[in-house]
Amino acid sequence: MTNRRKSLEPFLYLLLLIMLSACNDNSQNKRINATDATHPVAMQCLELQSQCDFELADGRAQVLFDVKKIIAEQAFNMSINYTGTNRIKTVSGYMEGVEMFMGKIPVFLEPALASDKRRAVKIPSIQQQTSQHATAITQQVFLAELLVGSCSAEQMTWKLWLTFTMADNQTQTKMLTIVSYRS
Repeated sequence: MTNRRKSLEPFLYLLLLIMLSACNDNSQNKRINATDATHPVAMQCLELQSQCDFELADGRAQVLFDVKKIIAEQAFNMSINYTGTNRIKTVSGYMEGVEMFMGKIPVFLEPALASDKRRAVKIPSIQQQTSQHATAITQQVFLAELLVGSCSAEQMTWKLWLTFTMADNQTQTKMLTIVSYRS
């Protein structure tokens, strides 16, 4: 019995060593791949985003992200850049799953401060001369940090609802779709 045990010991140690090294290499590769996919980049439109910009209250708004693709359960930043003659008081919103209802994820957008390094554009006020009078063009940036949940599907489509309240208290709601991935 002891001879059998002694002959199995090296085999068991070798098996344990192989199992431990195999687990370690796979988890490192997964971490590297996930980091590459979500490595922060300049604010940009996502590949499968339904629309990047739209008309809004005498101006245009862009919705941009700081990742190349959205990975579930990994935080990312969103920027809304508005240029127009009106002024935005607030932006509110939420996200909801298209293929699978996962509840409403609130989107808390805050105006960008001049010192905020995440902002996508500078916020100067530009004067545009017309034949009758000068019109002030306003540029505003709103930022949010988001996180989407993981679901059973490899790819998940989300509706992003955004409600803009302008300086004159008029509201406009816009909807666009974005896609997240499980890994």
